[in-house]
Amino acid sequence: MTGSAIPLGERDGLMLRAYEVENGLRCGCVCPGCRRPLVAANQGEKRLPYFRHAELEGCSNGRSEGIRRAAVQVIAQHQRLLLPSFTDSVSQFLKSGRSIVKEVGFDTASIIPEQVEKFVDLDGLRAHVRLTLQGHSLIVRIKCSVRQEHERKRRLQGMEVSSIEIDLNLLTDAQINDQAVFTHAVLDDPHNRAWIRSLKGEALISRARAELKTEAARLNTEWQQAEDERIAAAPTVEAQPDVQQQEYLDALVLHRNAQVELARSTTRGCAGIEHTWKEREALIVATMFQAVREWGGVGAECSSCRLVSPPGSRFCQYCASDSQRLRELRFSPDLELTIEQIKRCWVTPHESLRGARYLIVLPEVS
Repeated sequence: MTGSAIPLGERDGLMLRAYEVENGLRCGCVCPGCRRPLVAANQGEKRLPYFRHAELEGCSNGRSEGIRRAAVQVIAQHQRLLLPSFTDSVSQFLKSGRSIVKEVGFDTASIIPEQVEKFVDLDGLRAHVRLTLQGHSLIVRIKCSVRQEHERKRRLQGMEVSSIEIDLNLLTDAQINDQAVFTHAVLDDPHNRAWIRSLKGEALISRARAELKTEAARLNTEWQQAEDERIAAAPTVEAQPDVQQQEYLDALVLHRNAQVELARSTTRGCAGIEHTWKEREALIVATMFQAVREWGGVGAECSSCRLVSPPGSRFCQYCASDSQRLRELRFSPDLELTIEQIKRCWVTPHESLRGARYLIVLPEVS
């Protein structure tokens, strides 16, 4: 069809296809957009049947309004509708630096409403369909063009009622003309509908957040107890016999020599280079990502530079810290999705620069 062609006309309140009516003006149909007479063209062999305005000057919304009204007609006639699935996740950050995540959601479900209302005014916003079931309402919007409706969606999200959008914008003229295909697209296609607001989904999210909050409190308590024990045990470690001290010094010398050799023989040496806090932040984040991608989500964080070394490391791989107290951390698999939230309130890069102004070796990250 051309831009002036309209797939559906209206007669006596019903949406009809051109092949369902007589040819020409005898079809008795009007444009669903501007309400002016239409001419049916249904006798061609090379083109799909269609309508056009009887007058030379047409309108711009006859096609989209026709598809929308036909979809509303299908819902009203069949008295059922497939609701979209819902998926989301909630996360809770822990004192240890990692986060815990809980997935929430529900599958698609077909409903048979007790009442179907067409084109309901909601304080200046038109609901194309309002369904009622067991005292609960559902607003349905039918999308028939590429135009985005951010303001309408924002207003619907502010209403205490669930709402969905069914997107018919990608239907071809052949699909619109095929009654069975069109009916399936309106009633049963799980891929063309999405929630604008789901009160059930929001309840699941609230419940999951409460559960995560309880779980986080337990994990934070366990982590704090472990930290207290580690700190309390530190003097005992320092008071070990001289043989252990000598072994530590020997291991530190070997480690430092390896660092210097690596810095000399590769492009990763950075002695004397002073980073900005943004540059240091990027290095810290890169090692956190490396822990997720390459080390099974586990890494050893240096208490000085705060960069993450491979799990099991005795000394920091990057700075000149001689501390053996690397803290093993476990990072969430969704770290790359949540890192921007973490960075909003963290002071880790500043602590890194205070603890280790210079690095010896840069991380090797992709």
